[in-house]
Amino acid sequence: MHEKFFEIARSNMVKNQVLPNNVKNRELIDALLEIKKELFVPTKDMDLVYSDRDILVSHERNIIRTFVIAKMLDKCNFQKDNTILVIGCLTGYTLAIISRLVNYVFGVDNDKNLTEIAVQNINNLNILNCSVFYKKDLSAGLEKSAPYDKIFIEGSVEKVPDNLLKQLKEDGEIFTVIKNKEDNYVGEFIRGLKVDSGISIEKFFNTNVNVLKDFII
Repeated sequence: MHEKFFEIARSNMVKNQVLPNNVKNRELIDALLEIKKELFVPTKDMDLVYSDRDILVSHERNIIRTFVIAKMLDKCNFQKDNTILVIGCLTGYTLAIISRLVNYVFGVDNDKNLTEIAVQNINNLNILNCSVFYKKDLSAGLEKSAPYDKIFIEGSVEKVPDNLLKQLKEDGEIFTVIKNKEDNYVGEFIRGLKVDSGISIEKFFNTNVNVLKDFII
């Protein structure tokens, strides 16, 4: 497979998967057209890179299908002056996209190998407004660089931990998929607005993505 093939496939992905899902943010669409997703997936899965499927990268961890990520990021309303934390960043694809939309983005993952790959990918693309860290427990977030304007959890959780709310600025927002134990399939992508020490939930759409085991109660 050569560069022209991937360029056409990337354009088709945006045209046939992303835009029909009502993604409106022009800068986000441009980032999806420009960021080479093939750099972030295992070589054995190159034939799936621009398909509408999740891509397994480690054990039970997947790179979420791009049109779902696009729908999520479109709801995040990122601003140019924002500082963002991405929890469960895998090989760094979502970090690369978000880096085009904000001032600075931090990523954490609990898989040392994936963290090393993400750092290498970010460095290879010369992305200067991004840092990646290994954290044994994803639910701990990244306290040392807090507070954040927004936190994006790349996976589903049972509950947003109180300690992550403390890492948000006042009126900060957290975005994730909430999935109950009783429901093995569908979760709800939500926005949580920090209000005082609590959280106000707004639900956007149903979807099914990886459960992040560090967040299982």
